[in-house]
Amino acid sequence: MQPAPAPQKVVRAAALALAVLVVTGCAAQSGQTGKADDGKPSWVPNLSSVSSGVSSIMPAEKGEKATVISELKTGRYEASSLAIGEEKDLAQRRADGVGFVRAASLEQYLATLRTQLLAGSGVTGVPGRVTVLANPAFAAYSTPDGNVYLALGWLKNLENADEMAAIVAHELSHVLLTHHTADLLSEVQHKGQALQEIVIRAKADQSKSKTVSKSDAKTIKDARFVVDISDKLILPEWSRRQEREADLLGVDLMIRANYSPAAMVSMLEKLKAWEAQNKESDEAFLEQLRQTAQTDAGQAVNMLYKKTVSTVSVNHPKTEDRINDVAQYLDRHYGDKKLPDMHPAAWKDVVTRPDVAEMVKNYDSAFQAKKLLDANKLLESFAEAKVAASGSTATDAYPNWILARAATSLRRQGDATAALQRALSSAEPIPQIYEDTIAGYEHANNIQTALTWTDKASSVFAGAPRWRPVKIRLLRKAGRTVDADAQTLDCSVNAPDWRRLCQDANQTPAPGQKAAPATAAPKTTPPTPTPATPAARTPTLPPVPTVPTPLPRTR
Repeated sequence: MQPAPAPQKVVRAAALALAVLVVTGCAAQSGQTGKADDGKPSWVPNLSSVSSGVSSIMPAEKGEKATVISELKTGRYEASSLAIGEEKDLAQRRADGVGFVRAASLEQYLATLRTQLLAGSGVTGVPGRVTVLANPAFAAYSTPDGNVYLALGWLKNLENADEMAAIVAHELSHVLLTHHTADLLSEVQHKGQALQEIVIRAKADQSKSKTVSKSDAKTIKDARFVVDISDKLILPEWSRRQEREADLLGVDLMIRANYSPAAMVSMLEKLKAWEAQNKESDEAFLEQLRQTAQTDAGQAVNMLYKKTVSTVSVNHPKTEDRINDVAQYLDRHYGDKKLPDMHPAAWKDVVTRPDVAEMVKNYDSAFQAKKLLDANKLLESFAEAKVAASGSTATDAYPNWILARAATSLRRQGDATAALQRALSSAEPIPQIYEDTIAGYEHANNIQTALTWTDKASSVFAGAPRWRPVKIRLLRKAGRTVDADAQTLDCSVNAPDWRRLCQDANQTPAPGQKAAPATAAPKTTPPTPTPATPAARTPTLPPVPTVPTPLPRTR
């Protein structure tokens, strides 16, 4: 048995990849004449030559000579060094989207399915659970804590229990193969880059210089390029291999749990069809992005942060290639074996259970209400949102948030306030409610209360970095610039993906300062004031803030 890859192996392979950059770069410079500076360090080679070099140092692909499961390290599960705790992970992931959906019988079914799939792995004590996201897309990912997250969009489109098993088996395979350890390299690189820039900036401040020296500027540029190469070339190549390995181990797990491995192919075919269906909307988004960038670069950046499709396509191999790899693997290792049949009746039994069926129907109404609201069809949106916030989902946060938005747009403040209060009291919170509440107090210039709500949101979502730029901006507005500087430094080091947003927020004018040409505050129009008793006042909802949200790496 070969041991699962350790963090040291990930870092070692990345170091070798960077060595390839240097070697091929030196070779590429031989016989070259001088060229104008194109923004890259002088030692950088042609990326096509680097790509072949990176591939050559990657570990041999699993699944060729033996099944992936035969090489899996068995015994007690060894927790990832990136794990933060199952419950904390769940709380932070709530801040990434629009919350989780709950249906007791579905949760029990997914928990049993997870247990069945893990039973055949030979690995014990694997932490985590399966959670359904309030997301109409075909998406799923896992985290270092063993949690598996899958989007609601899958539920209506699967034909049998085996296709659901394929999704869960794929994500569990990432956990069993400790693929999340590769994220350690990215985290270390980004933190190192942030620290380097902080030190250089402090050096410039100490010398009372408004700009860094040429040599320090070159050091920063070179470091940024190395991290960029890693993000766009080395780690994606690693991730594509991981996707293939997770598909193949998923097949092994399915067979051992008596699920049809053919469902891995049919599930991927559904994913491929969904990707093709959404390609047109992606192209429309890119055109919208191009037009927006011509008039408002800041808004274009926000739009780009919120779009995840392009990120997923970079890190994942083409779905057609995955389908072919699974088919070849099945033929190579299971071609002469009798395999389990599909289980369509078992899945139909799950999705027709009253609590599951009503939850799916009501969230469909919520997603439709959001589309109608975005299209400014206010009455239709309000009607759909009323359906969404009824029955078993009457107190769910997302349907009530949409209802509050639609009611506010129609100036039905009583309905809006009631829906907002139900959303805030929900057992499954969503970040948008807190963003709206914070923005409402901020527009009313009640900065201290806005800060209190920001701290509450950070607590509810277990310190998710989403709230760091918001707090920095509000601290600046409160005149607490020293605290804002400290928060920005902490953000740069401990949440490097949010560093730029935190730095931008720290440019917000403090009281008495002149406004900068552009600030990090969301663009909104003042809300319509409504009377309320001071003791029970709920802030009027402003338009949806355009706060960019770096999303978790999907797998």
